[in-house]
Amino acid sequence: MRAIPDIWFINLADARERRALIEVQAEAIGLDVHRQEACTVAGIDDASYARLSTSWERPMTRPELAAFLSHRRLWERAAASEDGLIVLEDDTVFGTHFPRAVANAAASNFDLVNFETVGRRKFFRKRGGTTVGGVRFTELVREKSGAGAYFVSRNGARALLAKAETQAAPVDAFMFGVCRLRTAQVEPAATMQVHLLEERGFDVGLSTQTSIHQPRQRLPLSWANLPYTGRRIGTQLRLALVQARRLADVEFRPAGFDAAAFTAVLPVSRDAMAARLRRYDDQSVS
Repeated sequence: MRAIPDIWFINLADARERRALIEVQAEAIGLDVHRQEACTVAGIDDASYARLSTSWERPMTRPELAAFLSHRRLWERAAASEDGLIVLEDDTVFGTHFPRAVANAAASNFDLVNFETVGRRKFFRKRGGTTVGGVRFTELVREKSGAGAYFVSRNGARALLAKAETQAAPVDAFMFGVCRLRTAQVEPAATMQVHLLEERGFDVGLSTQTSIHQPRQRLPLSWANLPYTGRRIGTQLRLALVQARRLADVEFRPAGFDAAAFTAVLPVSRDAMAARLRRYDDQSVS
């Protein structure tokens, strides 16, 4: 029997409520989680930003690069682990079947398994995937968004790190577009981010905001921007090929979502969250 991969979540030092959200949920379902200190915008020097932010379809923002570097730290851990790693962002909410998905992700034999949905349509391979331990892992032909909760195998992490030596991109675009690993989606989705559940009318127990997704201006057509334009055109050509496959072996649809899997566990206990926050205070004093 394969071991369950270690579970790590990315968290800023001052985001204590988010840390409590993850740890309270994990304790309630009997899972061990480990905290990875997130990279900060302030920790990115100008030279590193200039070198890493210009290799995608547009210049990356500093928050996007900080998020990318935070995930890269955990890919390094995954690359050194025979069992791979579960990576979470700290606004993740677990559905009732999340423990089963975690326990069987490595045995699915995919290099990357996405546990979450953001509600957008994705390109699935028709009749692709496998069921392991009662969990459905449906093969993805093309993914676009969702880096809040995923499994990455050792080989998958090594492939990500190899690309990351010379390239960077927003995390989900990098994993699903730049690197293009063999990827699956858990169905129904086993996690969802707080703000997305709130949009569906769920009372999660706290509210969150993100600074990563900022308004971006369209790049003007110029000689200086030609590398960005060329990369964007390349992405659109690959997308057109995937779209054409909808006539054969690809379907374009949202990932399965079972509201009952979240209704059963929400809201996260506010008393347990408050107790966890007091524990952080006690630890800081000691």
